[in-house]
Amino acid sequence: MDIAAILSKFLEFINSVSSFDYSGVIFWLKMLAAFFSTLFIYGIIYSIYQTGQVYEAIHAFLKPAHVPVDKGKNKEEWQKILQKGASENESERKFAIIAADTLIERILDLAGYKGENLGERLKKVEKGDLDSLDALWDAHKIRNRIAHEADYKLSSEEASRALLLFEKTLKELEYI
Repeated sequence: MDIAAILSKFLEFINSVSSFDYSGVIFWLKMLAAFFSTLFIYGIIYSIYQTGQVYEAIHAFLKPAHVPVDKGKNKEEWQKILQKGASENESERKFAIIAADTLIERILDLAGYKGENLGERLKKVEKGDLDSLDALWDAHKIRNRIAHEADYKLSSEEASRALLLFEKTLKELEYI
């Protein structure tokens, strides 16, 4: 092939490209652009929402909680729970575990963690926010067994262990 033939083919191609009716293609390009624009706008809104959630979780313990400031009174309340937990009466020990769980639930609620119960609040706590999170989960599981298993036997050793786990969190939160 000579250069004139190649040039002729090239010019035919340019002519066909420039004379092509792009109206149908432009319609589909507009539809594609609208779809991706909608998708990206949704992504931006979702990202803003998630950023707000992360911000709240990070700053939950930085907000001044409305937890009673009187540590003497807080320690008294905790001592009453510990006394019940050390009781020979299994019902008293169970009551102490439930009371400790309720106390932690109230503190987390005041710190900004929302949920129907302590389990839901704990799911919203990040590991970095609370070093004793795993210990708190263990104690909460014991409370759940007390609440949901009618024939659950709570030994005094297990009650002491659970109360120590709750106490670890209370100290970290500077409640006692």
